Amino acid sequence: MKKRTRIFSQGAPAKSCHLLIEGRTKIVQSGPDGEQVLIHLVGPGEMYGIAAVFLRTGYPADAFAITDCTDLQWSAKTIKELMLAYPLIGLNALGIVATRYQDAQHRLREVVHQSVERRIAHAVLRLVQYAGRRVGHHIEIEVPLLRQDMAELAGTSMFTVSRVLNEWEARGIVDASSRRIVVRQIHALTAIAERAGDLKSRPKPHTDYPDSRLQ
Repeated sequence: MKKRTRIFSQGAPAKSCHLLIEGRTKIVQSGPDGEQVLIHLVGPGEMYGIAAVFLRTGYPADAFAITDCTDLQWSAKTIKELMLAYPLIGLNALGIVATRYQDAQHRLREVVHQSVERRIAHAVLRLVQYAGRRVGHHIEIEVPLLRQDMAELAGTSMFTVSRVLNEWEARGIVDASSRRIVVRQIHALTAIAERAGDLKSRPKPHTDYPDSRLQ
């Protein structure tokens, strides 16, 4: 499918679940006032829409192709039959749902306990894990994302994201002059994300950001 394709729509009957083979997609949820929130970024090898096949309310969010994509689809009926025949599939699906739930909890804690700069740093580091590739001594985030996407990931405004990225660019930490962010100082960015002193009850940083997959 071509980039910008809507794969499924929020509220529509959940007729199938998906396995992304190639490309990148994003899951976006809209509120009653039309405001959108970026829920999850999907990469190759990930399943999505899996929980929706068990919800009577339909898909809880929209799915869009960020890039040209190839994915596999199973009907709701087929995936349920496969889970009954092969319990390991059901256990894997449960693991996917649990991981997404845990990620949502982490993001909520960040919004409550961390400064906006730390939240944006965590968002950029998640993108490094999601779609980062080594380019010399730097890391380029291959997926083009709007500032609004970044704002939704960090739980802040597009204006604030632009201001913080501009400050980091002036300090040589990132190059944010195009839609593809380049991280020039990964250790400096990690230090911002893990910086102490926001609130006494701050949570311990929940994620390491190893470089092994980027080498």
